[in-house]
Amino acid sequence: MRFARLMRLGGFPEPFLQNDDREARRWRRERLEKVVKDDLRDLEVLRDISGIMMLVDLLRERVGGPIVVSNLAEDLQVAGKTVKHWIDLLERMHVIFVVRPHVGKLSRALSKPAKIYCYDNGDVIGDNGQKFENLVATHLLKRIQFLEDRDGYRYELAYIRDKEKREVDFVLLKERRVEQCIEAKWSDDKPSGPLKYFTERLRPLNQSVQLVGTLAQGYQVGRIDVQPAVKWLADFKY
Repeated sequence: MRFARLMRLGGFPEPFLQNDDREARRWRRERLEKVVKDDLRDLEVLRDISGIMMLVDLLRERVGGPIVVSNLAEDLQVAGKTVKHWIDLLERMHVIFVVRPHVGKLSRALSKPAKIYCYDNGDVIGDNGQKFENLVATHLLKRIQFLEDRDGYRYELAYIRDKEKREVDFVLLKERRVEQCIEAKWSDDKPSGPLKYFTERLRPLNQSVQLVGTLAQGYQVGRIDVQPAVKWLADFKY
């Protein structure tokens, strides 16, 4: 099944088409080493290659969770500004991408913890829930990039979390307006409480969606569509 292969191997052509776990691990290791040891050195002089590789490993384990720079800096025994710089470099080299919180004002959003995802789903070190959330994130990122190129509007991918720790995984923004709220659940097909709350409060332009990795048949509750991930990701009409 192609969906299971995407979860396991990621969407890069070489590992996906070969469908061989051992070869995929070798390809992934060689790719990361090339990016860090060769491509990043073309951007600037880097002295701590091993530190960057350790950061990549830490980020691979923390996909989908808020990234606290001070904690990473303590783990790596480097300064916080160094970690921020390394994350920026990895983002520029398309190893990871950053999803920031939507809080209404950009200045406040930049001061809040971001979440980080891997461009290669096979890079994720975690359970099915983390891998599935990462897969949805990469799909949504490609979607808004296409819409920006086609329509010329500014689109953003963000997430929402309030002081009561209610959280929705993804929010699609068009010119800073909430277009859609999207929750990713590997197996829980009961509509998320935070998704209901933010749907009622933000009144997104489109129906909110809860994508479920193991769901066979979708259904609707109010302004929330609970959908099988395979069908929704494949059938989205631009």
